[in-house]
Amino acid sequence: MVSHRSPDETFADQVRASPGGEKLTYCFSCGTCTATCPIAWVEEKYNPRRIITMVMLGMKEQVLSSPVIWLCSACDVCYRRCPQGIRISDLMKAIRSVAIREGYAPVRAVAQVNERACAGCGMCAQACPYEAIELTPTWVTIQQTLRQRRVLPKVDKFLCQGCSICTTTCPVSAISLTDVGDDTIVAQIREFAEETGNNGQ
Repeated sequence: MVSHRSPDETFADQVRASPGGEKLTYCFSCGTCTATCPIAWVEEKYNPRRIITMVMLGMKEQVLSSPVIWLCSACDVCYRRCPQGIRISDLMKAIRSVAIREGYAPVRAVAQVNERACAGCGMCAQACPYEAIELTPTWVTIQQTLRQRRVLPKVDKFLCQGCSICTTTCPVSAISLTDVGDDTIVAQIREFAEETGNNGQ
């Protein structure tokens, strides 16, 4: 899609001035990062090479308003293969920093488990780079009058970054991502504070 918006010639400099953005101009668009990225395998809209190119072209509004800049899981698989030694996760953090300063608030995606479909294998917990998934014994309703005790993954919504690695790993497709807005996050923080007896005083 061709954009008719005027490029912001200061955008690349803003990213380079943010921590992690120093190597922005080292990129020569070889595509190694995108080819090795586990997020890009499941979400074709996430393309680090394209994002970097758009930053250097001054496509500020298009980049900062895009939800894909929040998808990097910081697994650093791409960093180990980048011929220029660019840590893409740091670069994405720099872009996100500019987005936050400019008032672009992300809608977070959080993993959610379908307890009936879950096999309890624990692969999602092993794969999570943020340690946001913990296996816990849980009573699951199988039918109206039948309950079964199983070990199932529990997602910590505060730690989950919505990277979707768990959804890709799950062999029975029992885990998915749900969008969570700011109101929901604030409500969860209040609920957590009440549970722990910390009322902010």
